[in-house]
Amino acid sequence: MKTLIEILQSVARYAEAYAEIQSIQEESPLIPEGDQKTGCIGELYGYLYLAHANPGATLTYGSHSEKGWDIECKSDRTSKRIQIKTVSAFSKTRTISPIHHGWDELFIIYLDRKLAPTGFWIITDTSIVAHGEVRKGCKCRDPEKAGTGSPTLPFGENRIADLQNAIIAKKAT
Repeated sequence: MKTLIEILQSVARYAEAYAEIQSIQEESPLIPEGDQKTGCIGELYGYLYLAHANPGATLTYGSHSEKGWDIECKSDRTSKRIQIKTVSAFSKTRTISPIHHGWDELFIIYLDRKLAPTGFWIITDTSIVAHGEVRKGCKCRDPEKAGTGSPTLPFGENRIADLQNAIIAKKAT
C-alpha cells in the first residue's frame, strides 16, 4: 500500500504532466484545448490520421459546444465531419461517451495504459444515431479480445496499423 507521501508525490507529478499538456494545447493547433485530456489525446491521434490520409486538406477542430463532430476535414473535393470517441485501458467498463448525431465518420480509439493507441475503428454508418438522438452506454471493443464491444456498433477491422503509420509519418516531418 502506498503511503500518503507517495500518493501526494504522484499527484504532484500528475499535475506537472497535466500542466504541460495544457500549455501545449494553448500553443499548438495539433491538439484541441479541453480538460478531458484522454479525449484530447484521442483527438490528436485522429487529427494525425486525417492529416496523413488527406494531404492538403484543411483540418479544423469543432468548438466545445459542437456535440456532433470534433474535426472537420475539407479539401477541394470533399468535406466531412468526424466525431472521435476515446477509451483508455484505465476504464474498467470501456464505456464510450455519448455518441451524438451529426458526423460523417466516427473514429473510436482505444489507448493502452501509456495512452498510446492500440485500437482504431472507423464507422461510416451514420444511421446508428438518428437525427436529434444520442446513443449512450456503448462499449468499446477490446483490441485484444475479438467479439467484445457493443454489437450494435459496426466496428469492422481494427485499423491500428493505418493510425500508427500516420503517427510515424507525421513524426518524420
